[in-house]
Amino acid sequence: MKKLYEMSWWQKIFKKEVKKKREDALSSIAAVREFLADVPDQLKAMKPLLLQLEELEKERLVAKPGIKLNLEAQSQVFEKLLDRYEFFQDDVDINGLRVKQLSRDFLEHAKKAGLKELVQEKLKTQKWKWGW
Repeated sequence: MKKLYEMSWWQKIFKKEVKKKREDALSSIAAVREFLADVPDQLKAMKPLLLQLEELEKERLVAKPGIKLNLEAQSQVFEKLLDRYEFFQDDVDINGLRVKQLSRDFLEHAKKAGLKELVQEKLKTQKWKWGW
């Protein structure tokens, strides 16, 4: 026999429904636009680090094997580059998830509006399967 707290009528009375808060589409669009506006600045900050690494690597190739000073300099540049790139990658991933959710919501709205053929057509293409 089920315990009292396991019975469905008891749970309906006392169990709180946890509703997922859906993010507002307009705020998601604004967040993606803000991210894209910041991308040129993020790229500008990383380009000099890559140029510096390129120069250090060219220097290392012509230097004697085991040159420690060059490798220590590369290590410092890599620390900066990896930090910046990690933040950049995180931002790209987060905003990619936002765009995917926006497109899923769009398909849901289109389906509710009776555009089932449009939804089926979109879901046949790879980009609408969100495998990226």
